Amino acid sequence: MRQTILRWAWQLLKPTLLMWLQERALRLPAHQRDALAQRLRLPAQSIEQVENALRQVVLYRLERWEP
Repeated sequence: MRQTILRWAWQLLKPTLLMWLQERALRLPAHQRDALAQRLRLPAQSIEQVENALRQVVLYRLERWEP
């Protein structure tokens, strides 16, 4: 019974959580991205590519996860 409730709750929360992670939580603000690029002496595009790769890994694993 507990597992069923967890699965039901996950199915309700999953779309909202995925959207929030993709749009807000897994994105660096532009000024932080630029500051990080300067600190690491890398182009801002490199920081953005790493950010995108990490976002894709997190979202992929979360989409596949089942309680």
